Amino acid sequence: MAGPSRQGSRTTRLVDLPALAPLPTAAERAADLIREYIFNGEFQPGTPLPETTLAQALRVSRNTVRDAFRRLIHEQLLSYEPHRGVSVKLLSVADVRDIYELRRLIELSAIDAAEHRGKAIDLGALEEALVAGERAARAGDWLAVGTENLRFHACVVAARGSPRIDAFFRGLMIETRLGFLLIPDPQTLHHPFQSRNRAIFERLASGDLREARELLEGYLHDAERQIVTAISGE
Repeated sequence: MAGPSRQGSRTTRLVDLPALAPLPTAAERAADLIREYIFNGEFQPGTPLPETTLAQALRVSRNTVRDAFRRLIHEQLLSYEPHRGVSVKLLSVADVRDIYELRRLIELSAIDAAEHRGKAIDLGALEEALVAGERAARAGDWLAVGTENLRFHACVVAARGSPRIDAFFRGLMIETRLGFLLIPDPQTLHHPFQSRNRAIFERLASGDLREARELLEGYLHDAERQIVTAISGE
């Protein structure tokens, strides 16, 4: 007589798995908070994050903080050094080149998808981020300008209609912020790129997707070069 199917035995074992705690866990909430502070430019690259101090501030256990740290080190947002502990990551030149290579692949393919596969770019969301950035610039809030810049580019990527790509790109945007923060005067970085975002938006709004793609590609190369120069001093 044939024995039980492999599929059937696997299904039987699944019912014996233990119940999991509801999500999100305290560690996930702690990791989300640290990500938010990095994304908003409130944690500078190299900022030490003492485990005990952070646990006390968040009113969680040190084990919870360690779990959050492990997640964020895996995401390339924090770094660990023996005898020095955990800190917000300082990007290397290689990091920046890798980040911008991925940005080019994802952002340019979003415009390609709009041109060749009929994927719609949400011009309303793009304009909202653009106008918010311009308003922040007039107020002299250059950290907020950087945030709206990142939001603008995330709106371009959203045209792909892929939650997985959006989630991955969100991580890239947080890493990009770490690059922005390496430039001492944020106005010198963000001011010229604002007008370039406006030009990209206008090409997208007029349906000139090829020109928008060329402008975006040049934009990303120039932004990469500026951050690499800030790191290397060349």
